[in-house]
Amino acid sequence: MEIIKIEGTKPNELEVEKIKSFLDKGKIVVLPTETVYTFATDATNLDALKKIYELKGRDFSKPLHVVVSSIRMAQKYVYITPIAEKLAKRFLPGPLTLVLKKKKGRLPDLLTSNLPTLGIRIPDLPLNKIVSEKLKVPYTTTSANISGEANPYSIEQVLKQLSKEKQTFVDLMVDVGSLPQLKPSTLIDLTQSPPKILREGPISKKDLEKVIGKVI
Repeated sequence: MEIIKIEGTKPNELEVEKIKSFLDKGKIVVLPTETVYTFATDATNLDALKKIYELKGRDFSKPLHVVVSSIRMAQKYVYITPIAEKLAKRFLPGPLTLVLKKKKGRLPDLLTSNLPTLGIRIPDLPLNKIVSEKLKVPYTTTSANISGEANPYSIEQVLKQLSKEKQTFVDLMVDVGSLPQLKPSTLIDLTQSPPKILREGPISKKDLEKVIGKVI
């Protein structure tokens, strides 16, 4: 496992190419977002997705969400609704995950646990946008913890949760220092009416209702 330290949140060209090369090969990379550190891998790579589930000890019935660089990129994989456009315009990039109806055959079914939906995320961190643009496909954004354990806000906290065996699953860690102690992104299901908050994070129910009206 290799660790690279990046000053600030915007990697240089060589650092971006390094991260991209690992993701291109189906490797697992620990990447920050504006909320927590995450396990990132190419969301189109079935074998890499299986490794993520095994690494986290995650139930296969629980879907993974993905990072995209823009709503335009997201349109390749999900159906963007008018409500999604409103929320994206107001809160993205930012700590909000939109669950939308997925387009069939674009990504492995394992990613979404065979559900007809996919959660998309555009973090408010230059590193995520740059890597996503270079990679040209979505990558996973599940928190870099063992299932049921605390959310990690530093590389040290990630390592503390990983046994020596589990550490062998991770190929690269990108260290930008300690992150603010924010909750993971707010998660909202836009496939039902009214939309349903599945997890309330930095963006509150009140914030959402100011933009789209009633949510549950």
